[in-house]
Amino acid sequence: MFGLFSKKPEVCNVLGDSITLRLTAEQTDGKYSVAEFATPGGVGQPPHTHDWNENYVVLEGELNLNIGGHPTIVATGGSYLVKAGTVHAPTPNGDFCRYVMIGQPSGVESVFRSLKANEKELGDMNKVVEIVTQAGVKIAG
Repeated sequence: MFGLFSKKPEVCNVLGDSITLRLTAEQTDGKYSVAEFATPGGVGQPPHTHDWNENYVVLEGELNLNIGGHPTIVATGGSYLVKAGTVHAPTPNGDFCRYVMIGQPSGVESVFRSLKANEKELGDMNKVVEIVTQAGVKIAG
């Protein structure tokens, strides 16, 4: 068990988000992934879906998950399960939000690693869409 936490976590600073990969597929036998987000206001993800569940736990501030285009506010200390295939768009509801996202099964970290690896091309939104699509995210609309 302690081996899970012996490695320094990877940080992906992409598209305004600071994402710390707390637990990855390699560390959990593919069962789940844990990523911690520190997101300033005005930054967020477009409406999208994917084939894995995500449980959000808000540590600081408020998170608007925009479920199906409807405001869905999760306050500090709250949590919300977004099931696979559900359109959502996490954005801070205010100036800043820090939250943990648990993806099940694991693998969501491949999205953030792919964005980080292509950091110089992230000014082109068509390239961003291409990168995340290859990693299993479907942009809605």
